[in-house]
Amino acid sequence: MKTYLIYICILFNIVFLKNLTLHDYDNPSANHILDSTIPHDNSDLLIIVGMLGGIEFYDISNPENLNHLNNLQLSGGGGGQGGGGTKPNCIVASGDYAYVTTNRGLGIINISDFTNPIYLGIVSGTDNYILEDLDINSNFLAVAAHEDGTLLFDISNPENPELLSLIEGENVWTVHFFNDYLYVGDQSSLNISIIITDFFDAFLTVSNVLNINLSNSIKDIETGHYGNYIFVALGSDGIVLIDFNEGNNTYDILGEYDTSALANKIDFFDDALFAQRIAVSDWDDVEILEWNGSNLDLVGFKNTTRRTMGVSTKGDFVYSGEWSSVQVFKYGEINGPDIDLSTYELNYPYVDNGASYIMSVDVTNNGNSILNIIDAYTTNSEFSYTLLNDLYPGETQSIDISYTANAMNASGSYRIYSNDTDEYEVMCETNGNINGANIGDVAPNFSLPIIANGAGTFNLSDYLGEVVILAFFAPN
Repeated sequence: MKTYLIYICILFNIVFLKNLTLHDYDNPSANHILDSTIPHDNSDLLIIVGMLGGIEFYDISNPENLNHLNNLQLSGGGGGQGGGGTKPNCIVASGDYAYVTTNRGLGIINISDFTNPIYLGIVSGTDNYILEDLDINSNFLAVAAHEDGTLLFDISNPENPELLSLIEGENVWTVHFFNDYLYVGDQSSLNISIIITDFFDAFLTVSNVLNINLSNSIKDIETGHYGNYIFVALGSDGIVLIDFNEGNNTYDILGEYDTSALANKIDFFDDALFAQRIAVSDWDDVEILEWNGSNLDLVGFKNTTRRTMGVSTKGDFVYSGEWSSVQVFKYGEINGPDIDLSTYELNYPYVDNGASYIMSVDVTNNGNSILNIIDAYTTNSEFSYTLLNDLYPGETQSIDISYTANAMNASGSYRIYSNDTDEYEVMCETNGNINGANIGDVAPNFSLPIIANGAGTFNLSDYLGEVVILAFFAPN
């Protein structure tokens, strides 16, 4: 009897009574998508920023559908497909104006007509900063400027921002306003300041009230319903929830959740009046976290299969800005089945012809009814697989996919067809014996001239036994 009860608990411990279902998808001109926003004073507008291909504007008055309005190319190339020109990064909007950080400074966009946004150019004096995140509170605009700290502007004249203060910092990535408080993510330090104004709301000064040292670099900051709850994205360390006591400028760490990949952007569900709930862009998935009074729990999950960077919410809807696409999910009750894969790509290490190597993918039913498997197969005969059965709610089955090498560059996919209505077909790529270095192989040595932060030559072989990360960037 005890064994049976334990088995049931394990079988159903990951089922979500609510989860994310796919409602719409768009493949816009913008790609290398980095950010998204829904203005607080206009919840019918979604803005998506791509480093290449420009900025996309959508009408989401019907929240489950993406009604594309326009693509705005910034002057000087617009971050076009050729890789040159002005590359937008992060965006914030209020009223008739949006402000965007770019590789050429702080840009201004007139959005009084969403169908015809007009780029007004770069704010004078900002072209020498490396700019990141930004936020608006009334007539104040705060902009993260990495090693130069935080720029605070007066935007009472929205087309001519006036620099009020430069708040020092080590490496500021993100900023967030709540009422008169300014939250700054400076490396791993959450710095809380208050904006002090006079009787007429004219700026006087910025006063720091609290600095909180966290476990990793801060990527994004959001506040809950009453401002005292602060959600912080910490990249590979996930999400931390902080209770900030404004009365005596103290804090408590309420909860932490280690997301599955890299917590980057977060957005709060403003309409969830009795819940402290956020959506997280977590690189290869979207995760929904909720504070239940004692724990920060995962209450929704969708593997997007793409690099998910931007995330925005409206009501129960979540807008996921990915590498070159935008998806709309709804968080709520799932009456039917809901399929999710643990990975959407299997890359096998090199094996000799005739030899085999086994890797696995977990298939989970996160819905509330049985997931019926209509068909499941691999498209390349060099990959064989175990049988996938129908899955009960909350059940996971691990599928072994064996690669037997017969030729170079074997590629294909493992495809599943089921009765999941919003994802009838899902697939996991399978790649074996690719040209070049395969996973698990000894990396080939190379040498490159050092052109910044030093001189001489970089030789990979000089770092044997150490972790080396190669980051590839397009030229400005």
